[in-house]
Amino acid sequence: MVASLVKLTTLPNARRAALATGIRFARQQPASPLHTARPLLFKATTPKTLFGDNVPNPDAVPQQQVSRTKGTYHWMNERAVSVLSVPLLATAFIYGSHPINDMLLGIVLPIHAYMGFQQVLLDYFEARRWPVISRVLKYALVTITGLSMFGAWRINTTDVGLTNYFSRLWNAKKTQAGVYTADDE
Repeated sequence: MVASLVKLTTLPNARRAALATGIRFARQQPASPLHTARPLLFKATTPKTLFGDNVPNPDAVPQQQVSRTKGTYHWMNERAVSVLSVPLLATAFIYGSHPINDMLLGIVLPIHAYMGFQQVLLDYFEARRWPVISRVLKYALVTITGLSMFGAWRINTTDVGLTNYFSRLWNAKKTQAGVYTADDE
């Protein structure tokens, strides 16, 4: 009895009065200053309950062996093509049309576009997740790049060249009939 009275006197007044009357308090957890949610309210979920039974085990999915330098070479090639584009475009703006510059633009610009769209396909259509769509889009990108290089070659060899071609498109005037015409001087 004396021991219980000693314990009662060391407790705060509200708890001491409640224990004397037989009411039990639950043990209080210290409040954390960054308490934003109650994690015990959420049940632990597994991918099977979210996506069904067809979710593969990550350990069972085969992983490709990737070279550590593959991405480095790709990144450096992208930067090299970008750096090559600057003097070619500057030469086209300053000096106008020149056959060698037009031919180089017909090669570098489609390759630059190809590398940019290739990164989009790699980011959004992973071969592991979308194997068929990824392959179809990759072949479509190669085909479109080849056709654009062929079109640039045709403009350069049988027409006025890429620089004059885009200059005419830029400076074309719209007629009353809604047709664009170039001012030939």
